[in-house]
Amino acid sequence: MKFWLVFLLMIICITPVIAESADDYTAQGEMLYNSGECEQAIEMFDKALNLDPVHLDAMNGKGKAFKNLEMYEESLAQYDLIISIDPDYKKAWNNKGNTLTYMGKFDDALLMFDEALRIDSEYGKAWSNKGWCLNEAKRFEEALECLEKATILEPEYARGWSNKGDALRNLGKNEEALIAYKQALDLDPDLIDARDGIIAINTA
Repeated sequence: MKFWLVFLLMIICITPVIAESADDYTAQGEMLYNSGECEQAIEMFDKALNLDPVHLDAMNGKGKAFKNLEMYEESLAQYDLIISIDPDYKKAWNNKGNTLTYMGKFDDALLMFDEALRIDSEYGKAWSNKGWCLNEAKRFEEALECLEKATILEPEYARGWSNKGDALRNLGKNEEALIAYKQALDLDPDLIDARDGIIAINTA
């Protein structure tokens, strides 16, 4: 009996205590965000921030989740906080631009995307989001210029191809738009925007 007790104590002593880190909570938050569970994602990001109050990725994730919940002012507050800590954190500028686009503040959003691109001129997602914003503002020629760059810099990003399809469709270039939409669906078969774009062309 004593042998087993000693053996059990040895196992307990040498087994490391597995503690969740801020990075772990942030990764869990991102998974929840990507699955559409934004309220639960915010809980995970808050746990990360309890451990590390200046964890920029957790703040960024929280801002994205607030945006999806249409809590736009809260979303902007997260990005402003990040920028006050690290003005070169390009994701905050890019995602702040996304939130402002959802709010219909296109000119302000474009300034955010331009700042992200000043930090990293090869930031494919920022080019894509700038193109999306220009599409929303009905500035389709300018949008297409951005989306050409986006799909060159980040060819595996499905939404860039879908946004490019939108610009082409709105310019009346339906054959090219269909190619872009199909490329988007090859990369992400569940991308609703690309499917809707194809339907819009086929039913026009």
